[in-house]
Amino acid sequence: MTKTVLSYSVASELDNYLNKEVGKRMANNGGVKVLKKEVIGELAEYCELTWGGIDRIKRGLATPSLPVALKIAEYFNERVENIFKLY
Repeated sequence: MTKTVLSYSVASELDNYLNKEVGKRMANNGGVKVLKKEVIGELAEYCELTWGGIDRIKRGLATPSLPVALKIAEYFNERVENIFKLY
């Protein structure tokens, strides 16, 4: 049986979406500072991951599983392919 090798990479736009979320929250709170790590913590809880797990995905050190990628997209009310791009 021949093993199929898939050659692709995943580019993550997660950091951009986190920054947008921080900006939205600051705008909604009258400019009161919102920490990115708070948003990462909420996203981690939503996805049932650790803060470090989300951080590794954000920095491109880990690729999320399909269920996690879908949960991240759901959190931002966005399409998964807009956050994670296959090349």
